[in-house]
Amino acid sequence: MRRLKALIGGSLAILIAGAFSAPVRAQLSAQSKGPIDITADQAEVIQSKCIAIWRGAAEAVQDASRIRADSITVYSRTKPAHGPNEPEACGSGADRIVANGNVYYVTPDRNARGDHAVYTAADDQIVMTGSVIVVQGDNVARGDKLIIDVASHQARMVSDVTGAGKAGRVRGVYFPDQPAAASVPPPR
Repeated sequence: MRRLKALIGGSLAILIAGAFSAPVRAQLSAQSKGPIDITADQAEVIQSKCIAIWRGAAEAVQDASRIRADSITVYSRTKPAHGPNEPEACGSGADRIVANGNVYYVTPDRNARGDHAVYTAADDQIVMTGSVIVVQGDNVARGDKLIIDVASHQARMVSDVTGAGKAGRVRGVYFPDQPAAASVPPPR
């Protein structure tokens, strides 16, 4: 269970860490070794399908980092049966993690929002869809879909809208660093 919680938190953290090309770690907060606390209005485990579903204001928190969604579903890896009459068993690790509805990832310095997010272990890729907005400080990027290759830290924002001057295209607004107020000499 501890490893499953780490994978839940890690996969969701990777979603945002990859978007900002930050180091990836298997937890919600990159600097924390603290526990991941998961809450929801209800939780259901379907052992025969190796699925755990957290529903109703689902939230995973580690220190000051959190992921929220209407539901978070974890599809665990299966282990082969030991004998011909034994069913497959649930293994450690996740094949896929799905966050649905009002998906938010928030840390002290960045956040992202979308309608749906999926981490797939087979291709080590995360896809967030549905009016995606990524914010870091004053900088904002928007699009229909955010695709992150976890291993390479490459991120790509895409939109179904194409063509110059059309609303709904991928958009980013970035503010250059401003000089610190202390570096301006006071008036005499």
